[in-house]
Amino acid sequence: MKRLKVLYIIDELGPGGTERRLVQLLKGLDSEHFSTKIILLTDIVHYTEVYELDTEVIKLDRRIRKDPLIYFRLFGICRKWRPDIMHAWGSMPAIYAGPVAKLLRIKLINAMIADAPARLNRKQRVRSFLSFPFSDIIQSNSYAGFEAYSVPEWKRSVVHNGFDFGRMNNLKDRNTVREELNIETRYVAGMVAGFKYQKDYESLVRAAQRILENRDDITFVCVGDGPELDWIKELARGNERIIFAGKISDVESIVNIFDIGILLTDLEKHGEGISNSIMEYMAAGKAVIATDGGGTKELVGDGETGYLIPQKSPDLLAERIDRLLNDDGLREDMGARGKNRILNEFSLDGMVAGHIKLYEQLLQGN
Repeated sequence: MKRLKVLYIIDELGPGGTERRLVQLLKGLDSEHFSTKIILLTDIVHYTEVYELDTEVIKLDRRIRKDPLIYFRLFGICRKWRPDIMHAWGSMPAIYAGPVAKLLRIKLINAMIADAPARLNRKQRVRSFLSFPFSDIIQSNSYAGFEAYSVPEWKRSVVHNGFDFGRMNNLKDRNTVREELNIETRYVAGMVAGFKYQKDYESLVRAAQRILENRDDITFVCVGDGPELDWIKELARGNERIIFAGKISDVESIVNIFDIGILLTDLEKHGEGISNSIMEYMAAGKAVIATDGGGTKELVGDGETGYLIPQKSPDLLAERIDRLLNDDGLREDMGARGKNRILNEFSLDGMVAGHIKLYEQLLQGN
């Protein structure tokens, strides 16, 4: 039986969730049935395990960010290898792949949609305009993403993220983590996200300040780094029970000490697709509080696995945190339901199977 040839193209294999998903997919594809190559547009490789796979890694470093020579180099690779499918992970990879796929009559999957903004910015509008017409299938990790980008119904295909529960093995001892962060309170609530304009750490800090006026049994942990860190630290100045842990590689061990996982988003600037942070919270069995918007409601069942709240609602956030802290049974039940949801609906095997089904359906449409 002829092996299906799939050529992946992505900007880099940095430490992000999109890059992790691609490496997990490559690991899950049976080399007896699939022959794969991956093209990187930089030399950044965080997930070095890709070199242990039966996948050729090709680096096409760009001399400038929008290097037109990439078209010609990509064309040469595809003309020689003749992949059945090109799978572009990102907007610039999709723009490069589109004309080459059409010229060589290769099926193209455009997987640039990993968010669901309320309004597209100029770059998003331009890149979708340039890449969608060349794409046979436009893939998203959430249904909300299609609505945000106005994707034609007949080009849509959703494959939800899959969580690798192997990441929950070999966690640091909880007491050790608490000691390292100097946490002595019974409860911990935390948020894992970059300190960037898309995230709403301000509402978290303001809610924490309200709660800490009346409670001494909880510590708030903010995990991440970014350009807005300094001013958020200044906002929280003087409160020792709001901890800034910085950028952590072993984030699963930090999440493991949480009682409540929080993700707040500024919907005027960003819309979540399927959030990796929320998946980590749920996989660890934590109740979740998140901003209601984008693809988050495809993950979090309001009142079932956590709470969805309007954006920029620190008072309501404080009330929901208080409710969960005052009811151990409710909090633990929500966490257990969330973990089961990830196991049953967002598994790694399910993600790989979803991609295989997509490839087969695409080629059967010839």
